[in-house]
Amino acid sequence: MAAGCGFTLRGAAPMQFETVAVQAPEDSVFAAELRRSIAGSTTSKIVRDPKAAALRIDLLGEERTRESLTVNAQGRVREYSLFLKVRVRAQDAQGNEIMNPTEFTQRRDVSFNENILLAKESEDQLLYRDMASEIVQLVARRVSALKPHGSASSAAPVK
Repeated sequence: MAAGCGFTLRGAAPMQFETVAVQAPEDSVFAAELRRSIAGSTTSKIVRDPKAAALRIDLLGEERTRESLTVNAQGRVREYSLFLKVRVRAQDAQGNEIMNPTEFTQRRDVSFNENILLAKESEDQLLYRDMASEIVQLVARRVSALKPHGSASSAAPVK
């Protein structure tokens, strides 16, 4: 019945680059998730050696911050915002920049209660992980749309 409506699974998206290297610090959870996402959702192969890659994605920065939103009459924080900012760029095998340094930002607002401090710290970690997953999906979609430098159909990089 499902086949009759034309439904098919998405499968792996074709990509213009056969091999991809993600350059980031070894302990970067974001980079590990980006590698998994690209390997699982595209036809490209992830390689460790940037010299062997047709496309190199550089993680230029990853920043987690917290900002107070509201305070009560005693001056204690009641709500705050969590921010995750990730900055990446992409280069082809010749070193041509095909995606300018781009910053991806996610934000979550959180209520705060000092009586359940440990639970709130765990919630913050879960929210950061969720924001990282969303940014990984954004970067993976952007990268899968990239064209080799100098190709006739390559569009100007969006910032």
